[in-house]
Amino acid sequence: MIAIGIPRLARRRSIVVSVALLAMAGLASAPGVAHAQFPVWIPMANTPSGVAVDKPGNVYVSVREGDRGVIWKYTPDGTQSFVKDIGQATIYGLAVTANGEVYAAMAAPGTERGIYRVDRKGNAERLPGTEGMILPNGLAFDDRGTLYVTESFSRSSAGYGEGGIWRIPPNGEAEVWLRDPLLTGVGLFGNPPMGANGIAYYHGDLFVTNTDKKLVLRIPVEKDGSAGDLELWKQLEEVPESPLAGSPLPIMPDGLALDVHGNLYLTILTRNAVVRLMADTREQQSIAVLGSPGPVPSAQFDFPASLAFGTGAGEQQNLFVTNLGWMVRFFPGGTWPGAALAKVDAGAPGRPLK
Repeated sequence: MIAIGIPRLARRRSIVVSVALLAMAGLASAPGVAHAQFPVWIPMANTPSGVAVDKPGNVYVSVREGDRGVIWKYTPDGTQSFVKDIGQATIYGLAVTANGEVYAAMAAPGTERGIYRVDRKGNAERLPGTEGMILPNGLAFDDRGTLYVTESFSRSSAGYGEGGIWRIPPNGEAEVWLRDPLLTGVGLFGNPPMGANGIAYYHGDLFVTNTDKKLVLRIPVEKDGSAGDLELWKQLEEVPESPLAGSPLPIMPDGLALDVHGNLYLTILTRNAVVRLMADTREQQSIAVLGSPGPVPSAQFDFPASLAFGTGAGEQQNLFVTNLGWMVRFFPGGTWPGAALAKVDAGAPGRPLK
């Protein structure tokens, strides 16, 4: 989730925003499974950011409400319930484990930043060592249960420091795992710089987006847990189906997800798009774009940020995508959808939770 202008965007009064869940043709529900009708209107406040889906198919969404970071849950039939007010900070990334524990990245501004684990009873605890993070963002587990966290920028004596990745072993204390210029942003819209952002793990490799530099990076995880040589895996291309293609807005990736074949799916904030990067060829393909003239489907995107694959019956190849809703705020007068949660067909199922 990108952090530009968060203090300016935060509002203390609650608002109701629509959540546009798009039904995709050809995705039949399993018999007896009740799915939310589309579109669904869900009361939320301010800006939704992170999203994660548990094994039964419940969708968790992080929201900034005033200066508080909270989590909501939506069942497959569209029922909304409140999960947790974690504290004074902005929740960006979310992750969920197979046993139903939710992990949340709480970032500056705020006094309670760090990584929090919320158990199934709603009890929250901050993981040791994570209070030193400045802007934790994306979250990903490896096959051994180690949690990796992107830090979009850190703090230095001069102000903003390098971007990087933290490592949190099971039952261990958080530590800085890697810092590198390729994980550091440049401040496209002024400070703060937005470097390392989305993250996903696949067969011994971590994939990470750098928002300011429009990059996807690959980092091997060595057998001893150390970081291998960082590789510039892909420099993102224009999204030709987007009405914003060729505009002065830079190409800015955010969230990242993986399907069972190892293909990568990314949100492109400034093109209102989700794209796929093929694992074998690294070819970039558009999956859904706001205002697409076809044949790529058009989706209700407005600065799409985080994304996660569905898991419930009939949902395994759907991507749930959060909208920041910044087009409607920064460019009023258009037909922007606003802050929302959208759903699009990825064409392949996501990696199962372990």
